[in-house]
Amino acid sequence: MHQLRLLSAAEQVAEHLLTEIKSGHFAAEFPGAIKLSKKLGVNHKTMESALQILEKKRILINNGTRKSRTLNNKSITGTENKCLRVAILPIEKSDENVNYIIELKNLLEDNGHQPFFTDKCLMGLGMDIKKISRFIKKNKADAWIVNAASREVLQWFSSQNIHTFALFGHYLDVPIAAISPKKSTAIIKATKHLVGLGHQRISLLCRKHLRSPDPTPVVSAMLAELEKSGIKTSEFNLPEWEETKEGYNKILNSLFKITPPTAIIADEAFMYTAALQHLSSIGLRVPKDVSLICTDNDPNFEWCTPSVSHIKWDTRPVIRRIIRWANNISNGNNDIKQSVVVADFVTGQTIAPPPKGS
Repeated sequence: MHQLRLLSAAEQVAEHLLTEIKSGHFAAEFPGAIKLSKKLGVNHKTMESALQILEKKRILINNGTRKSRTLNNKSITGTENKCLRVAILPIEKSDENVNYIIELKNLLEDNGHQPFFTDKCLMGLGMDIKKISRFIKKNKADAWIVNAASREVLQWFSSQNIHTFALFGHYLDVPIAAISPKKSTAIIKATKHLVGLGHQRISLLCRKHLRSPDPTPVVSAMLAELEKSGIKTSEFNLPEWEETKEGYNKILNSLFKITPPTAIIADEAFMYTAALQHLSSIGLRVPKDVSLICTDNDPNFEWCTPSVSHIKWDTRPVIRRIIRWANNISNGNNDIKQSVVVADFVTGQTIAPPPKGS
């Protein structure tokens, strides 16, 4: 009979962390002892000792003073993870410059993968299944990250023998790995706030695949809240428009011709900026004449005065989830888990009561 060996507190913590590491709960850069001790409710010295145990086992790599430890994937799995060639297919080419997309690409590289941006985007392909199919066949990749795709596009990816991750998009009821901010609660909060201020004419401007043929949960939540408040909804609340610069300006001109909205909810940052510029060009002020909300989370908003009313969410869980998915796939594990991150409405200063008599 082997002698019973009782684990010390540090060894127990090290075992727990190793289990979490093997489950893919950590990305390449490992949290520090202080952060982990607060999260797990463990004494800081005990946590530091646990991390040193993992260093001795070559699970963690110590990169020196004031630098984060990193995971040693070879020691964790016994072999090097398979290097995946990961294609990132954005909805617009400009998304390649978004901070968290850049961070995601860098972390995929840190985990031993080969991420790359495709030379075409979903809008450039017209969200057309036939064009996308031909494009995928010409671009060899082990896995695809698809940004803000329509339900039809994600259904197509799901039906193929292709490892795919839906970064946002209309993925409800589609068996595909995915993550997005849970905006429904936040947009209900924003709509309630506008109605409470006296707004009756509220228009939501979003892309076609979000509003038809079946509105996404976020769009449906906004319309349902208006109905709940006694406002009968119509195309005025969810206008149809051609997804071009000219088409966007055309719908804005049309909205403000006869009975203009007193509040506009723009689904993306570029829509918010274009709407703000258009309102200024026709002599309308935000928020005195028109209230303006963005459902996107743009870091540039932090520099704006007055502060922008918008929906905010943390990008870090999104990045970590995609890294776990890529590592799971590289280890031969199927992963179609869908996740959400918390989103909240930031009131900001671009909303106010509607003008008197409106």
